[in-house]
Amino acid sequence: MIEMEDQTNDLSEARIPFLDYKTYTDRVFFLPSKDGDNDVMITGKLDIPEGRKVIVAQALNQFSNLLNSKTFLINFIKTLEGRPDFNARSRVYFASLLTVALHGKLEYYTDIMRSLLLELMEEYVHSKNPKLMLRRSETVVERMLCNWMSICLYQFLRDSAGEPLYKLFKAIKHQVEKGPVDAKMKKAKYTLNDTGLLGDDVEYCVLTLQVLVHGEGPDVTPVKVLNCDTISQVKEKIIEQVYRNLPYSQRPKVDSVALEWRPGSTGQILSDMDLTSQKEGRWKRLNTLAHYNVRDNATLVLSRVLHTHRQIHQNQDSHEESEYDFIICSVCYP
Repeated sequence: MIEMEDQTNDLSEARIPFLDYKTYTDRVFFLPSKDGDNDVMITGKLDIPEGRKVIVAQALNQFSNLLNSKTFLINFIKTLEGRPDFNARSRVYFASLLTVALHGKLEYYTDIMRSLLLELMEEYVHSKNPKLMLRRSETVVERMLCNWMSICLYQFLRDSAGEPLYKLFKAIKHQVEKGPVDAKMKKAKYTLNDTGLLGDDVEYCVLTLQVLVHGEGPDVTPVKVLNCDTISQVKEKIIEQVYRNLPYSQRPKVDSVALEWRPGSTGQILSDMDLTSQKEGRWKRLNTLAHYNVRDNATLVLSRVLHTHRQIHQNQDSHEESEYDFIICSVCYP
């Protein structure tokens, strides 16, 4: 409880990462896609030849009028669901597009959804097991219901439920990170999921690092880590502590920063893989703070680095060495 008070005392509404309504609905309605930002159905920006714009605009207006007809819309949905090529992904996509199209007329949308739900309930009662209803989004109306609930919940999440849910997330994350976490498999000593339990008994101790951010003044930020943490895990914890007042999207990424340890007058770059990495056959161990013999209250410097294009096209071994050399240059000559 005392540790969590330290985590949440300065937590204000401005620091809780609430999404704006449009981003929230986009993420709920549509599956992640590389071309999501350019999806015509989402952006509404149609690339239409100048000579066809008038005809297309008329056709869209006529289709919009048809969607406002309850009889047409219900039959339209049933016709699509009757097609063998109208798979589950297509149903989710169609339901989300329909939600966006009728977003300004939620009463009408609710009426359509209610009518389709009543028919679905009747179908399950007579021909299927009623207990299985709504377990999977197998129909358009099930996805419509999910979207409708997401719309209705948004303001409640912002006003009431968002803050305690975020604090719960922070508490679980804090508890998990108090013990060792496998950098690759993500299994942890402290976990809520027994399938993700770390089986190995790893010896570890807690270290407090004094972190300086290169180019951001002389202020030192104390950061608690474990000596068994890999360098990437240490970077993650440092970034979370140093940039805790910034939204996650505005924080630097782990691969865009370098970590330098200054045990004396000279500095040493810390990285997951370098020339000092221990080899076991054809495998290499990821470097940890214990590997570098970093002690409690050690001073580390966090620096921004830029990646060169040539790094991307090299094989793994040469990639590791060139990245190591490049980071050294970036830190020494920012």
